[in-house]
Amino acid sequence: MPNQVSKVNDLKHFFLHLIESGKLSHAYLFLGEDPREIHNLIAAISSRILREKTGDDVFENANLIEVKIPEEKKTLSVDQMRTVRDIFAEKSEHPQIAIIDDADKMTDSAANSILKFIEEPYDRQYIFLQARNRNRVLPTILSRVQLINIPKQKKSEISEQLVDKGIQEDEAIFISRISKSISQADDLLLDDFAINLKRSITEWLDEIFNRQEKSFAFVQSDLLNFVDTNEHQNIFNLALSSELSMRLEKAPNSVLADILDRWLVIYQRSRFTVSWQTMLESFTLEALRMVNGTEKFSNK
Repeated sequence: MPNQVSKVNDLKHFFLHLIESGKLSHAYLFLGEDPREIHNLIAAISSRILREKTGDDVFENANLIEVKIPEEKKTLSVDQMRTVRDIFAEKSEHPQIAIIDDADKMTDSAANSILKFIEEPYDRQYIFLQARNRNRVLPTILSRVQLINIPKQKKSEISEQLVDKGIQEDEAIFISRISKSISQADDLLLDDFAINLKRSITEWLDEIFNRQEKSFAFVQSDLLNFVDTNEHQNIFNLALSSELSMRLEKAPNSVLADILDRWLVIYQRSRFTVSWQTMLESFTLEALRMVNGTEKFSNK
C-alpha cells in the first residue's frame, strides 16, 4: 500500500504534467489536514510555473503573492483580498500566482471580493487556495475552483516511519498523535521541540498526580515557552489531551477522566483570548484539587 509521501509525490507529478501539457486550470482549492504538506505541494507547482531554479525560494518571486491570516487575527480580511484583486487587475507578460492560506477562514465579504478574479482571470494567472474544512468555504468559491483532496495520513503510519528513523516507540506514538503527517512530525522534531514538549508535560502531570504544589510554578518556568504562537498552542492542546488519554488507556480511573474533561473545557476559553498562562495555572489548580480531594498540597 502506498504511503503518504508517495501519494503526495503522485499529485506533484500529476500537476507538473498538467503544466507541461498546457492543461493546468487557473483555480484550485487544496483540502487537507496538514498545511505544511499542502504548502510544499503548492510551492513545487508554483516553482514549475514560474520556472524557478532548483534551490530558489519561489515565495520571493515578485510574480507570486501569498496571503496569510495575520498573527493577531483569526480571519482573512476583505482588505487583504482586495490587495490580491488589485495586483491581478492588469495583465502581465509573466505568469502570476496568488496563494491564499486558510481559505476556510475568509469573511464572506473577503470571499465575495475575489469572485470575479477567480471566474475571469487573465491568461497565465493562477490562484491556489488552501483549507482544512470544505464546509466553511463559500459555495460561490467552491463552484469556481477545482478541488484537490490531500488524503489524511494514518497515525500508525506516522509512528512507524518515526520508529524507522530511530525515534523511541513511546515518543513516536506521542508525536504521531499531535501530527497530521510525517512532514509535520519531522518539523516538530526540529530542535527536539516535540521531545521536550512530551518530557515537560510528563513532568508537569507527574507533579500534579504526586500532589506537588510546585506544579503551579512549573507553568511559568517550563510550559509557557511551548505556547508562544497560535500553532504551538494548538499543538500543546493536542499534546496534553493525548498524554492524558494515553494515561487513561493504561490505567482507567474516574479522576483522570475528570481531569481530561476539565482540560477540554478550559481549552475552549482560548477562543475568548484568555491568556494561556491563566488557562494553564487554572487547570493546574483544578487538577490538584481533583487529585487531592480534601487533602492538603504537599510541600515537598
